[in-house]
Amino acid sequence: MEESEGIVLLTRAKVDPNDSDGHVISDLNIALIVITSVLVIVRLYVRGIVVRGLGWDDLFAILAWGNVTALSCVEVILVTKGVGTHMDKVPKEALAEMFSLMPVDKMLFISSGCFVRLSIVLCLPRIYRARSFMTFIYGASMATIIISATSLLFLVFSCSPPADVFNAGKTDRQCVSNFTLGRMRQAHSIVATIINIVIMGLTIKAVSTTQRTRAKTIKRIFILILGVFVIVSTFVRVVMLLTTDLSIDTTYKMLRTQAWFPIEVHIGLWCSSLLALEPLVDPSSNPRNYNHYNMRKLSKSSAWDPQDDVWQRDLMTANPKVLIHGIPRDPKGKRKASNAESEADIEMLENERGIKLTTEFSVHVESSDRPNREGLEERVAKTPAWSNF
Repeated sequence: MEESEGIVLLTRAKVDPNDSDGHVISDLNIALIVITSVLVIVRLYVRGIVVRGLGWDDLFAILAWGNVTALSCVEVILVTKGVGTHMDKVPKEALAEMFSLMPVDKMLFISSGCFVRLSIVLCLPRIYRARSFMTFIYGASMATIIISATSLLFLVFSCSPPADVFNAGKTDRQCVSNFTLGRMRQAHSIVATIINIVIMGLTIKAVSTTQRTRAKTIKRIFILILGVFVIVSTFVRVVMLLTTDLSIDTTYKMLRTQAWFPIEVHIGLWCSSLLALEPLVDPSSNPRNYNHYNMRKLSKSSAWDPQDDVWQRDLMTANPKVLIHGIPRDPKGKRKASNAESEADIEMLENERGIKLTTEFSVHVESSDRPNREGLEERVAKTPAWSNF
């Protein structure tokens, strides 16, 4: 009976809100949850309904959304357990529960950062895909997974048995020292900062290769500002961890460091969602083409380049008067009139044979001055297979 009453007392232990300054953290996390949820829902609407091309980056964005939301909820609960309150005013029961929740908070932060970085990294090949660029993409992905998995395993097995990690009230726990845990967190923060800088550079490289319009320029500037803020917040968090002495009045001093954890991962997810809103930023773009070229699997080309397309090279070799995604030219190099709305302008001659066609190409036939070419145009237009294209 006494044990059950102790458990109830532990679950209900809270600090007096009048003695706490942690309401700032609570309000901040609630605002972050609302903004992040709106951006992720819009992202899923664009990817799932507008372009109908959900990908792996969207899956990781959903996982990141769940993790950052859970992280913010835990942050709010920690405020009720003593964060932002002077330690001498925190009940012992609330203090024990707060330290029992701290490992959960750290694990959610590590997993959130991992999923957020992967959602950004896997979104970039949809915009730009060069061989050297993809090497950095794979490297950043592997580094993110390795550092996150290592940190999570270290936290889980920091006590023996692992269940004691989440039971700070146990007196005879066998765990690593707080100094060792602090060093691990500092190492994770430093490596995460380096990875964030690399991902920021990759994002700038990817968005700088697309066509520049006013809307896209504004989007790039906004993403750049958010990315810089994420990196700055990571630096600030690392400096706070290194310079703040948490051994004295721990609960109150956590007010300086605790807010930077959700800020970093939430704003990182904002950057990932803004990268995915291409059809909304550029309404003139064809969603069908965006879905076909930018929503391919990672094993295929995402940012299609006519210069690197095998079909285009074969076609140009066999038919020197064919030009894909450009203005047709004659053998002398002079430009010819073309259909501005077409995606592929092809001039066919009598000696041209073996032209291969694939889906998603709008093909227009330009007749020459000879009258017998009109019959060819009519026959081609009335062919059922041609009409299907």
